Amino acid sequence: MSRLLSLIIMYVLLQSAASAYDKPANGALIFTEHGSSLVSTYTKSSFSHVAIVLYERGMPIVFEAKPGGVTKSTYGNYLKTAKVAKIIDTDEVTLWLTNPRQPYSEIEIRKMLNMANAKLGTRYSIIPTLTAWDQPTLQCAQYVSIVLQTGPRFWFRSPKSQTPTTLLRIAKPGYQPMQLVHQEETSNTSFFSRIGHYSE
Repeated sequence: MSRLLSLIIMYVLLQSAASAYDKPANGALIFTEHGSSLVSTYTKSSFSHVAIVLYERGMPIVFEAKPGGVTKSTYGNYLKTAKVAKIIDTDEVTLWLTNPRQPYSEIEIRKMLNMANAKLGTRYSIIPTLTAWDQPTLQCAQYVSIVLQTGPRFWFRSPKSQTPTTLLRIAKPGYQPMQLVHQEETSNTSFFSRIGHYSE
């Protein structure tokens, strides 16, 4: 009986430790790897999407710009709904999380959260990234760049020109090494249903 109780206690402790490890920090970034062949071809990188985690009422919320517009969802739902967005099913879609090296202050978080919420519903487009034209739209790296530079830690010369890879390169000194948080095998969904998901 005591052995069974010890095993149960050990299991609970391990689960708690795993949950604590997986919980993202305020201001964490999530990078999608192998999410879109179209984006990877353009950027010449395996990273195809980026989102930012900010806490609301004590819950981690993922803010992102994607086809359909700028939106937000709970961290748990974001991981559950990670989809494959590939023309050729060759690699697994992988989500990488990176936490800030130094926790953001309350003032920094408030500014980022205000900006992130202010942009909700903004139309999505990669045309400004491709053409350098100005229009009232956002793509994923552009959106995260705008949110990050509300504070003093980061500045982006041209947010609309950012890609997940260039954003990672600029933000890397201020963030911890990336950790794997999700990996999903490719599926056989149709070309038309996959072509838009997780694009930049």
